Amino acid sequence: MARSYVIAIASEKGGVGKTTLATNLAIYLKGLSEDLPVTLFSFDNHFTVDQMFQLNKTTNPHHVGHLFSGVNPAELLVDGQYGVDFIQSSRDLFAYQQHVKNIEQLAQVISRSSLQGIIIIDTSPILDIYTRNALYAADRIIVPIKDTPSLENCRNLAGFLAENKRSKSVLKLLPCLIDTRIHFDGPFRNSYQLLKAYAINRGYRCFEGFIAKSPKVESLATNPAGKVYPVITHGRNTEVHLQLTHLARQVYLDYLEHGPVRINEIADNLYDQEEWFLKEYNARIGNLQPNCLFCDAPILKNDIWPPTYFLENETGRFSGFIEEDCLFTLLLQDCYPELKGKKQQRLLQEILGSTTHRTFLLLQKNQIDAEQAQIDVFRLDQQGDRISGRSVILKNQERPYRQDKRNLLSLFDLAANGKKSDYQQLLIRQSASNPLSILEQQNYLEWKTIFNRVQIDQQLDKNT
Repeated sequence: MARSYVIAIASEKGGVGKTTLATNLAIYLKGLSEDLPVTLFSFDNHFTVDQMFQLNKTTNPHHVGHLFSGVNPAELLVDGQYGVDFIQSSRDLFAYQQHVKNIEQLAQVISRSSLQGIIIIDTSPILDIYTRNALYAADRIIVPIKDTPSLENCRNLAGFLAENKRSKSVLKLLPCLIDTRIHFDGPFRNSYQLLKAYAINRGYRCFEGFIAKSPKVESLATNPAGKVYPVITHGRNTEVHLQLTHLARQVYLDYLEHGPVRINEIADNLYDQEEWFLKEYNARIGNLQPNCLFCDAPILKNDIWPPTYFLENETGRFSGFIEEDCLFTLLLQDCYPELKGKKQQRLLQEILGSTTHRTFLLLQKNQIDAEQAQIDVFRLDQQGDRISGRSVILKNQERPYRQDKRNLLSLFDLAANGKKSDYQQLLIRQSASNPLSILEQQNYLEWKTIFNRVQIDQQLDKNT
């Protein structure tokens, strides 16, 4: 499948012409090849893209923030002027940051999509999570520089690439907003030559040519009509038109020569990763016990499950579910024997049942001697911090267990195969609709992260 070649326009310095460059480059690339799909969107907090490319007042209900919320990118596209597709901007991308889980997410979304041709991303002047997603996905990062400070800021972009094991050559600098009236004495006669020499001396690659400062071009975004006009239609009599034409040819040749290397690489890695995830998921399914760990009633064979709690031993080779009613029976029997009346028992069960869908239960065994152990039962929040708990002393049972003789200690012995040392189990409540979702990669890793944090906290408590 043909995938997209991604260009990110990036600079940590504002006012260097990123948006003007991104919007006009999209149009000039489309002018070079009418059949080339060109898509444009912006992570900056303005609507220049929308103002320039909107054909009419009809809008898409989605915007650029929905790239990270599971919406198919093809559904986000709006047919724009000059043949350029665009994704509508958002005034409040901050509100959507909760959907951005890592810097790889945008690249993975694009790799799974049907988007083709060239994608141009206009970024904000800060290295926030959106900018980093754009940089991570990019085949080419174009950095407009207009002065020495904007050149110095390139080191953070280069540092980001180095951190992610990517070559500095992905960056390509373009002197922009150059005032051609300024001349110097010496070997570098103007700002363009000086900036390019500085850039090359610092190990950066540069485009041939520059984009000049032009009052005419600046006026295209500020006019009585309240529109944003492109250079190709309203600035053909400027030198910027020729400079953008030259730049677009360089970018287009780069695209033809190299193609979508980055997104293909991401897609291949994603395929390998998902194959590994599937293998791990199947292994976890294979380790599941088919019956309730307390009452031995079959669980996995039923189409409709009762509410259950999942647990797994420390090796990951033993795991299973205990029905919610069975677990409450054990808790009432061993931890709350004073609750004799059915009304009191039902009240406790309702309290636990109404909270555990958003919390965890930690069962912790501290072996006292060969005959008895202390069992701690803690309710935890989503971060693994303790909310409430109770401790009891239980005697070891002789195996095999009779159902009416089982206690909480039995759960430990089942999972630990009779191990008599200190031990922990973290239980998480699963809904009846999709209990096996705990074994899916993301859910499983989140659960293991909480369990690991609990174990580290316990070790720290022992050391202190």
